[in-house]
Amino acid sequence: MIVCIYVDDLLIFGTNLEGIDQETKKYLTSKFKMKDIKEMDTILGIKVKKHSEGYALNQSHYISKVLDKFKYLGIKEANKAYNTSMKLVENTGRAIAQIEYASAIGSLIYAMQCTRPNIAFAMCKLLRFTRNPSTMHCKEIITVLAYLKRTENLGIFYQKFHVVLKGFIDASWITSTTDNKSIRSEF
Repeated sequence: MIVCIYVDDLLIFGTNLEGIDQETKKYLTSKFKMKDIKEMDTILGIKVKKHSEGYALNQSHYISKVLDKFKYLGIKEANKAYNTSMKLVENTGRAIAQIEYASAIGSLIYAMQCTRPNIAFAMCKLLRFTRNPSTMHCKEIITVLAYLKRTENLGIFYQKFHVVLKGFIDASWITSTTDNKSIRSEF
């Protein structure tokens, strides 16, 4: 059994449902005032949907709120989160919209960490310029937001069966900042 706690949200899951219901929940309700919502459908802005093959997680509601927050930017839809031909460089001038840029970065990082790892490359590039963003950096943040607008309902699917984790890493980042190439790895 695993118990996850975040401030006042509690998630209990495990292989022994009877033990969770009769022992754990009973003990916790004797110590704390709490409401049992039975099977979870949303936690921390993440929608969880049970399927016969596993669980689907997405943050469509959260992403919609983020897009509403930045709707004054006139965000259209985009097919990709990052323009790989764009070479971002440090801003040597005055920062442009630093507070808005940092706010967008924070909102996007939460989505990236929870259910949208597909924007991680773009976020890693854009995070470097939070202290002193330029117009070019702000345009790229809008590109990420535009991509999320187009793919708002995407998320992560966890299967019940063990799978091999395949990922892409950038092993030459320090020595080659111009090629944006990744190396495939299996874990």
